[in-house]
Amino acid sequence: MKNIKIRDTGIRFYKEPLAAPFGFKGSYLTDLWQTSAFVSTENGFCAAAPCTISTLWSDERVFSAFGPDNSAEIMKRITEYALGLIKGESFSRPDLFLHEYFPQVKSQADRICGFAPADTFVLNALVGVDYALWSVYAQENGIKDFDGIIPEYAKKALSHRSERLARIPLVSYAVSGDSVRSLLDSGTALMKIKIGHSAGKGMSRAEDMKTMLEWDKARLSEIHSIAKRYTTPLTKDGGVRYYLDANGRYDSPERLEALIDHADKIGALGRIELIEEPFAAENRFDVSALPVVINADESAHSLADVKERIALGYRAAALKPIAKTMSVSFEMAAAVDEAGGEALCADLTVVPLLAEWNKQFAARIAPLHGMNCGVIEINGDQNYKNWAEMGALLPEGLAFDPTPGGCIETPDSFYSDSGVLFCKNGYTEMFI
Repeated sequence: MKNIKIRDTGIRFYKEPLAAPFGFKGSYLTDLWQTSAFVSTENGFCAAAPCTISTLWSDERVFSAFGPDNSAEIMKRITEYALGLIKGESFSRPDLFLHEYFPQVKSQADRICGFAPADTFVLNALVGVDYALWSVYAQENGIKDFDGIIPEYAKKALSHRSERLARIPLVSYAVSGDSVRSLLDSGTALMKIKIGHSAGKGMSRAEDMKTMLEWDKARLSEIHSIAKRYTTPLTKDGGVRYYLDANGRYDSPERLEALIDHADKIGALGRIELIEEPFAAENRFDVSALPVVINADESAHSLADVKERIALGYRAAALKPIAKTMSVSFEMAAAVDEAGGEALCADLTVVPLLAEWNKQFAARIAPLHGMNCGVIEINGDQNYKNWAEMGALLPEGLAFDPTPGGCIETPDSFYSDSGVLFCKNGYTEMFI
């Protein structure tokens, strides 16, 4: 492998407004902060990549302690520290490089926060850095497509070639029944439904959990009453599938079982493709007896985490290259594949360029058990006010599919032309 020396680095920090309040983990956001990371090499190659900052998703403790804007500023400082750390250093491959500098970045994050944030929080901060490094790595080594950057250990896990990807739109707390119908009318076959709703402040923990469960039951009933009338060729049984995301809000397997029992009662249990991250990461409940596939997200930010969750009965993992870095996602994909589990590429309400990277990863993962094709979650076009303007920052030759539901076609050219991701983009132009 070629030894690559980093000549210079840079960072930009800005806020993108959302089209409407975005609800998850019992809270609402009205905008999302972004960073752009820049890397240049001694041989004259350069790249820049964005990062969507999500402190509420990556570590709710940081979000609660500092608030939305200050916690975003903290993540930006961590990114800035990492870029300063790697300036002047050399690397052979970005995933190996990440393992070298991550401990120092994590220690800096501990100092800034005053406590140890989750590794996921730090990985979120490193997304733009990691993508910029993979881009200059490809440029330096003359790699012309995405397959060329996949490490040997991950090639089997990413050996599939989907002809299409079913888009997974996000149904957050505020999405209306009419909007659900519009998504289904557009061809949606798998919906990501946010559960774990909170009624607000001033409740005891017990009251909060009771209220949450009743709200989630009612929400599932509402959506199922609409979706059960639709059919789709993209699923094995012809019915629309549900992907429930609790973001760690449930406090016990028994409470989750109550929701599952309700799903069974209303005829929705067979529609549940998976339930994502029902419990907080520190709650290591065994879920092997549950009659649904449990998917790890925030709790799985390393190879060791994936193995631990699989041992607890988790049968799937959300591979978020756009939130946990491409480098770590390669390792996670390999671990899930080795264990015989399932994987999918979930979103973090990221900008179009990161969504395009995510598509390349997702198209190479085997389909979920209930699907006839690959899947990918994309919700940025639903939620960003300036989605079209951000689309103008894509490399020349890339244009994002505006269809909110249905499929993204991935023909041979999708794979052969994937090297366009390594090329100059609008983020690069911010620095040169």
